[in-house]
Amino acid sequence: MRRFTFPPPELALIADWEQKVAAISPAVLNENIRAIAGTPSWLLIFFEHLFALRPQLPPQLAAFFPDLELLVHGGVNFAPYRAQFDTLLQGSRAETREAYAASEGFIAVADRGPGEGLRLITDNGLFYEFIPVGELGNAKPTRHWVNDLQTGIDYAIAITSCAGLWSYIIGDTVRFLEKSPPRLVVTGRTSYALSSFGEHLTGEDVETSVAEAAKAIGASVSDFSVGTLFPSAERNRGGHLYVVEFSSTPPSVDGAKRFIESVDRELCHRNDDYRAHRSGGFGMDPPRLLVLRRGSFEAWMKSRGKLGGQNKVPRIINDQGLFASLRDFSTGRIVASA
Repeated sequence: MRRFTFPPPELALIADWEQKVAAISPAVLNENIRAIAGTPSWLLIFFEHLFALRPQLPPQLAAFFPDLELLVHGGVNFAPYRAQFDTLLQGSRAETREAYAASEGFIAVADRGPGEGLRLITDNGLFYEFIPVGELGNAKPTRHWVNDLQTGIDYAIAITSCAGLWSYIIGDTVRFLEKSPPRLVVTGRTSYALSSFGEHLTGEDVETSVAEAAKAIGASVSDFSVGTLFPSAERNRGGHLYVVEFSSTPPSVDGAKRFIESVDRELCHRNDDYRAHRSGGFGMDPPRLLVLRRGSFEAWMKSRGKLGGQNKVPRIINDQGLFASLRDFSTGRIVASA
């Protein structure tokens, strides 16, 4: 397959991500690309560089790769990016497919369309056990095999492999949509939750609510992070702060207000614990929002030495030091707040 693969090794092995993108973008212009694979957030940045080289063409993939058939994505929840990729793929016959690959092994791949789940790969040297997320803290949690798993339950995955892993919990959580064959959706990480006040929000709760809020105001989110604001001298109650970068024109103050109100409303609908903490005038303040100008998250990741590759913008930040660094970095980059 090497002779059908792009970029060639001399470009793929460039260590600096910005230099790599700058080198790959012009080199790919004359290639007949049929399939593209990558992490959505980094793909969007690469496409921006690519489109800038030929501003006379519409910023759509069909104009650059007319024979494109497939776009494979993975690594992060695709929901906040779906609208942007739908726009990029207008006029193209390419389909999107999700791949679930981890350092410990290749676990699942989409064999159907969006929203229909990923088919568990069971013949590649991995033995799976599925532990209900609510039992992870137990001394002897229940371990389900493929034959006795249930649909609609969030499981943590434990893997035993011929590479030497033994019942190793890889940190991802999944939910099965079907049992025969097993077809799943990735719902988050075992550590990927926001529950500073007992609100018990999962990564899926947060990401889906942000995607729905963006749709409600007719916008697309490029990247976002959310963390906790604890009670202090300035505020009597705690709450959540969303730091968001939109791929389109940033919303007005009214649009920002409607966006964060929609996030709050969707979370109340999805999560009983969150709704209880937000109701009755006690518990948590309404969430707050900072809208950053374009390129802010890319610049923040670069400042941390985390630009490109397998690095991802952390959607939920429980590390207060890291969240403080994002808020400090955002100073001077805020275009709206609510």
